[in-house]
Amino acid sequence: MADVFEMTTGPYIPREHEPYNLLPGCHGDGREVFSYPAELDAVEQMLLDAEGVSKDEKGGRNSLIIPYGRHSYAEYLGELRGYADRHRADAPDLSDALEWLMDAIRRMNVKEDWSVVRYVGREYDDPKAFGLTRGRCYYWPCSKERPVYEGVIDDEELTSYLYPCDPDSWEVVLDPTGMAARAIAGEADTIDGWYPELAQQEGTIFSEFAAMGVVPKQTRQTELIDEGDGWGESEADSVIIPCPGCGCEFEHRAWTKVNARRGPELAARLAEGTLFESTCPSCGYTASLVQPCLYLDPEHQACVYLVVSDEMARGVAAMFDGLAEEDGPSGGPDVVRRIVFDRHDLRGRAIALANGIDDRAVEILKVALVGMAKQQGAVAMDDDTCVVNLVGTQGDDLVFELENGGDVMTAAMPRGGYDLYEGAILRSSLAGERPYFVDRAWADHAIDVLDAEGVL
Repeated sequence: MADVFEMTTGPYIPREHEPYNLLPGCHGDGREVFSYPAELDAVEQMLLDAEGVSKDEKGGRNSLIIPYGRHSYAEYLGELRGYADRHRADAPDLSDALEWLMDAIRRMNVKEDWSVVRYVGREYDDPKAFGLTRGRCYYWPCSKERPVYEGVIDDEELTSYLYPCDPDSWEVVLDPTGMAARAIAGEADTIDGWYPELAQQEGTIFSEFAAMGVVPKQTRQTELIDEGDGWGESEADSVIIPCPGCGCEFEHRAWTKVNARRGPELAARLAEGTLFESTCPSCGYTASLVQPCLYLDPEHQACVYLVVSDEMARGVAAMFDGLAEEDGPSGGPDVVRRIVFDRHDLRGRAIALANGIDDRAVEILKVALVGMAKQQGAVAMDDDTCVVNLVGTQGDDLVFELENGGDVMTAAMPRGGYDLYEGAILRSSLAGERPYFVDRAWADHAIDVLDAEGVL
């Protein structure tokens, strides 16, 4: 996949989508189309307050950051970056919110994850009046992290709007997440009727709009933060610690629980490797503190517990056993539950979850990476101390760090290597297993199973 967020002119159309004449209006204007989260309104209000601008002064759409009319994702993200940097000192909460928004925009606008659907109905057959053209293909945006129906990017080509999803009106062309098929099958949260029918009902707001020659459209930007997700808030303990550099005592917030959906800025810090860092305000000395931490990812039905002792690990395993027998948002046997002993390992699990990656396949891939490093002479053949951690993704590559005797090497592995192991696991007797500990010992066991079953 091309790095669309570095492109300077829009719209970006993935190669596999080029035959379907998508976004012709954007092509003519040289602009990009955006899907964006409902939380953008709250972030914008914070920005307006910080900038000292009232909505009345803006006029028109009364917006600083609704992404209409931008020529590329890079242009828009550059605007958000400028605001975040400008207010880093005077409004750090705003900067964090803008950082979260930038990440949300990136995740929501990977068009390779969007569905392509052809409109074959007749209700909206007049593009000047209604916004859909019979026989045209349209994007139904979603993300692989949240593959739910958000609407249709119609002939207006600004963002997605809600339309009925009846099977007589739509044909699925491409559907990488299965979202469109589910929506057409009746699982979509959308409007029930077509506006032409509503406009015929006298005395309704729709009939009033129709009398003026305007057809109203509804938009429902997906809320990425669900205030009632049942997984609970993020939690932290305030501790006073002495600085190893200058001896000055200062307060540190030790995060003991992180809900990635309700604390996306904390999840971002974990992915960056800074969640456990503590910086002395007097001398600037920075260190990472070891502490237990429960990481929750409601979006992917997963939790990872960072423990500090074998005794704590046994207690957490017993707790997980109990949760597997319970009902509720975080209960049941299908939730992925992991126990780790290292903050770097917790970071890697969180990155894997955020990218829809099976950490079991990643663990096997780590073994392969060490083997490759030994064959290339970067690690001694008899050295079993090399530690490998997933630290991010770059395009289609998974990025790892290999630490060996204090030396750190970076390796980018093509997604195809991961896909090989993921596919093998799904075809094996390991597919339905839910191990709490997925480490080197588990990977060695898994490789033996895959070899014995002939799926690798």
